[in-house]
Amino acid sequence: MKPFPHQIEAAVFLAERRYALLGSDPRTGKTGAAIMAADYALDQTILVVTTASGRAVWRKAFADWQAIPRSVETMYEPVDTKADVVIVGWAQVYEPPFIVRLRRRRWDRVIPDEGHYATRFSAMRTQALYGTPFDDGETLNSTRSLLGACDGMWELTGTPIPNSPFDAYPRLRALWPERLLANPARGWPDVTKETAFRDRYCVVKWKKVGNFRKQLVIVEGRNEAELAARSEGVMLRRTQTDVGIGEPIYDILPLRFSERQRAVFEKDVDAAKILAAAEADDTKSLEMHMGPLRRLTGTLKAELVAEAVADEFDGGLDRIVLAYWHKDVRDVLTQNLSKYGVTGIDGATSDRDRADATRDFARAGGPRVFLAQIEAAGEAIDLSASAVLWVVEPTFSPRQMRQVSLRITNLNQPRQAFVRVCVLENSIDEALQTVLLRKWTSIREVLKPC
Repeated sequence: MKPFPHQIEAAVFLAERRYALLGSDPRTGKTGAAIMAADYALDQTILVVTTASGRAVWRKAFADWQAIPRSVETMYEPVDTKADVVIVGWAQVYEPPFIVRLRRRRWDRVIPDEGHYATRFSAMRTQALYGTPFDDGETLNSTRSLLGACDGMWELTGTPIPNSPFDAYPRLRALWPERLLANPARGWPDVTKETAFRDRYCVVKWKKVGNFRKQLVIVEGRNEAELAARSEGVMLRRTQTDVGIGEPIYDILPLRFSERQRAVFEKDVDAAKILAAAEADDTKSLEMHMGPLRRLTGTLKAELVAEAVADEFDGGLDRIVLAYWHKDVRDVLTQNLSKYGVTGIDGATSDRDRADATRDFARAGGPRVFLAQIEAAGEAIDLSASAVLWVVEPTFSPRQMRQVSLRITNLNQPRQAFVRVCVLENSIDEALQTVLLRKWTSIREVLKPC
């Protein structure tokens, strides 16, 4: 494969560092860059931790990109491995039978792909990757982790901070603990402990979760420039715009519905509680208040979206990607748009069927509609055969929304990409989108200088 200049830059950046984070946007070629970096660093034994759908992508990528001959094996069962390159899923890496066998070997490099899967030490996969913290993070025991079984680690993710600045703590604590120490000359306090880090870089507040119980929730970030400075030099981040990929144009697609329908679907909606939950990043409360409503309005929106898509096709649109969440919505879209040809993926789609659906969508005369279940289509898939994506059912996660949106962009996309978020006009959907956009502002400030 012939690399782009920014991939060579990224490969050199990684190869020069024992630990590093490649945090560039999706579709910018991080996988190829990491394999080139492994060649530059003369790494022979490599462990790749990735998603279920990413395993086939990495296996093919090593065949396409590596210059140093290495045998490649995908680990599906907890057995001893002998291949130079072993690819394992995030879902397996923290299971004792897998981690024991993986730690029996000493790896030149561990590459956690989609590293945003490890953003909380409370998660077993984060501990399997980095180690177990004690005394609020004062100490970190990595002897039983993958970090303790390798000579270097390069983390890859298009969303280094998926929800709030607090997401950066496990990575910094494990790989660059010196960055968390006090720096009196710059006015920085010691934030080695987890609570100190959280309180320094996040606005938190107490939320009542029961009659006699409260918990802290993160409202937004703060001191973002200071946190960005602590990360300087260890992360390389390039946006799609930086490498010549046009950033999608985002807008809202209001869908008109009758007052009678509004009365039916929103009669029990407490808008104030919903917006308060969104402000507090309280996904559990959002699901409790909005879950039933989202399922009901989702099918209504699917009907309205199908009508709008038909109009777009009549106006000359060639292909479209429709992102959804619920199966009911998928079924309505499939039925109403079947005459245009429909393909797609969801969480049950096998790796082979994912590749077939993507290839079918891209071929001349193929299906014109691709139905992308948001969680399933957020990673390791290229939908740039279309330059238009509509989010039929917005989620509460900025990471999920952005990840699926960038599927229609890549270096070979000659057209301006457009992403439209479908909302019922003058409904709670529109208000929620405002909150989500503000959350992204804090994240962009931390990542801006990198």
